[in-house]
Amino acid sequence: MYLESVTTYIPGNQLVVEEDYQRLGLTYNEARVFSRMYELPVCPVEDGAESDMLSKPCFELLAKSPELREQIGIIIYAHTGAVSGSWGKNTANFLARRLKLSKAIALGTCSNNCIAIFSAMNLANTYLQHHCPDKKALVVVGEMADNIELRVVANVAVVGDASAAVVLSPHGEGFQVISHSIHTYGGYSEGIWLATTSDAYRDFERHYQERLKSVIEDTLRQSGLQLDDLNYVVPHNVNIWMWRRAAEYIGISLDKLFLDNIRKTAHCLGADMLINFHDLCASRTVQSGDLVMLVSAGVGGVFGAALIRI
Repeated sequence: MYLESVTTYIPGNQLVVEEDYQRLGLTYNEARVFSRMYELPVCPVEDGAESDMLSKPCFELLAKSPELREQIGIIIYAHTGAVSGSWGKNTANFLARRLKLSKAIALGTCSNNCIAIFSAMNLANTYLQHHCPDKKALVVVGEMADNIELRVVANVAVVGDASAAVVLSPHGEGFQVISHSIHTYGGYSEGIWLATTSDAYRDFERHYQERLKSVIEDTLRQSGLQLDDLNYVVPHNVNIWMWRRAAEYIGISLDKLFLDNIRKTAHCLGADMLINFHDLCASRTVQSGDLVMLVSAGVGGVFGAALIRI
């Protein structure tokens, strides 16, 4: 499978964590921890409709390559929350109509929460290979954190609004997805409502780093590669403090870890992976043949990774 093109949209408006802490449902001292210790000083906020936010990176893709409208065989909206948009509205169908993708089926998935992008990649690849190998897939990620429960992950992250879109094809040009893995661990089904004082929460924290390491190693093992073979690691934007500790545990050099966006975008749920990958390719000296590992974790005990060759 190949990632042919990626576009992103990040709103210009922001909440400043230490100034707008009451809007985030935080105390001032909690806000200082998020801003200074976790290095999450701001988060982007979309003032318009979520549907418009999701459409923007898609329209950018179509503006660059108008022929895509005829080439897209499936559009997948991969979201983190179980419900997207207003109740009863099918966001994937809405996007297909708005983008005039008349030949594409539309599907939505929130499988695996913040790592839904990896589920969507697998779904897209399976569908294209078995039903229309000459077509391409459009995967759209992102959503608005329109309430306090979504805007702050207790003791972990501040959530920003953003969206991204990627065109995938079974064969062709672009960035090759060599392998990917999803690991699921039971016992955390309460998700964002899992009490931070519970045994399950403490268990999740206790095993977090080893499970990140496990999904990375599994993805590398499928390709016969080692950790040292990686040129870059693109993580989700949970917080910088956590990733510095995880990098040391896993054995990843900090100069390979793309942390540039965390201070600017905070954690944009499932959109993190594509936004960070897009910006890595745009801002660093990425060369043909480089190996990039995307890695993320989601509430509910899910961990995912994908290995990409530039």
